[in-house]
Amino acid sequence: MEISIIEKVFEETKDALFLIDGNTCIRQNKAANDLASSYLFPLEKVLEIAKGEGCMLHSTMEKCLDCEVRADWDQAAFPLVLENLKGGQEQFSGSYTMIDQRKTLLSIRRLAVEDRLQQVIQNKRLIEYVNQAHENERRVLSQELHDGLAQSIYSLMLETRQLKWCQQTEDLSIKLQKIDEDFVALLGEVKQLAMDLRPTALDDLGLIPAIETLLHRLTETTGVVIHFIPMIENKRFPDRVETITYRVLQESVMNSIKHAIVDELFVTLSEQAAHLVLTVRDHGKGFDIQKVTEFSQGLGLLNMQERAESIGGHLTVHSEKSEGTVVILRLPIQWEVLK
Repeated sequence: MEISIIEKVFEETKDALFLIDGNTCIRQNKAANDLASSYLFPLEKVLEIAKGEGCMLHSTMEKCLDCEVRADWDQAAFPLVLENLKGGQEQFSGSYTMIDQRKTLLSIRRLAVEDRLQQVIQNKRLIEYVNQAHENERRVLSQELHDGLAQSIYSLMLETRQLKWCQQTEDLSIKLQKIDEDFVALLGEVKQLAMDLRPTALDDLGLIPAIETLLHRLTETTGVVIHFIPMIENKRFPDRVETITYRVLQESVMNSIKHAIVDELFVTLSEQAAHLVLTVRDHGKGFDIQKVTEFSQGLGLLNMQERAESIGGHLTVHSEKSEGTVVILRLPIQWEVLK
């Protein structure tokens, strides 16, 4: 049978073309075959971006909140940076065209040199966004050092200087006892700060014992009862998976304690379809998810989302007023990040 002109154009065009039915590729041309064999090309992730459900920084546009990328998003020409088999990165541009109610055409082409300036500018904005998130973390740490540790050291310094004015042995003994107690408290502050930066239990014992230690400490200090149900055995996961899970849990639980006005929380940890799934649920006052941008900084949502997205994970937040909030974190246990 003679190949039609349309089919010949489809096969011979230099752009990589993928004919999509639903979310499944039913046909691709020679350039697409070459692309898929030469680069790490997660089609599902690319389709999310093509449909406007994702961007280079977040997997879904709903998670972008006030992300700067969202303001300039163009569905007709979305940017991609793909990793080749040698670990190098190259810039591409994609387009997504509806053919009928089910079928779509995904086109991927390498960016021309003159198109790369805009890509460089966009990448710079992404870098600035991430750097700002890190700077916010440093600001919090600096404030804790100034208001906590530095003030405790200053108080001890004053107490020590006062020793030279003691005239009686009994007074000296009392003051030395007070200084000893303050040193013990200061040591506790240092240990707590070190634990907040990097919990030793996470490195030494693994994720589940670290979570149990964290939740036990939070229950003691806040009075909120936290029910932890691990539905997996105690085993080790990749370091970044454990760290991100721990930090998102820490942030989510503190959000519920501070804002939800609750006396108990429910935390579960499970493994589903090669993903580690963390769920934090409260039955507190909740908030309007449509106005989430107003709460994003205070609740640390951008930070949690950024952590999850960094290894191809997803963070979902469900909340209704007077009904409570559910935070669901899904992280691939083994991942390939789309650069």
